[in-house]
Amino acid sequence: MNTAVTSREAILTVCREMVSRQGLSCLNMRSVARACQVALGSLYNYFPSKDDLLLATVESVWQDIFHMGGLPDQDLSFSDCVQWIFDRVQQGRRAYPNFFTVHSLLFASGEKERARQAMDRHLSHIKAALEEALRREPDLRPDAFSPAFSREEFLDFVLTSLLALLLQDKPDCSLLLELIRRAIYPA
Repeated sequence: MNTAVTSREAILTVCREMVSRQGLSCLNMRSVARACQVALGSLYNYFPSKDDLLLATVESVWQDIFHMGGLPDQDLSFSDCVQWIFDRVQQGRRAYPNFFTVHSLLFASGEKERARQAMDRHLSHIKAALEEALRREPDLRPDAFSPAFSREEFLDFVLTSLLALLLQDKPDCSLLLELIRRAIYPA
């Protein structure tokens, strides 16, 4: 057994590898300590409970997904940014099979709020990237938005639609991209 103290990041790297191979359900304090070759008590120094370990791992997986293949080019059009996000999550689904369908079920009822907050942070990050891409978009129709069709509502629609396509395991987001083109770009 490795008695040297490891780092939180080293533990999370091992957890991501375990999730990639076996899914989130394989994570428990003993299996992670064994895979990290540290004493169980050492693992508890970093993660006071299994739920803390799961939550940190879920966040780590999300961070890994959005750093796969680098960050998006700052010159991407809005529709290209949507495509980039879709592609990153699809790549993440391949790297972490079943991650998206089971991770919310793994938390005890007392931890669901913390898990939801973590997910909200990642969705906010995605929405911020979309907002920035829309703000920089030079090709918007001048009348694309109105009080009845605001930028905020449009962004919410795009994000919700993107998530729905991913949860439905759709192979592409071409329909969403066509809706975006028709809604905000000149004919």
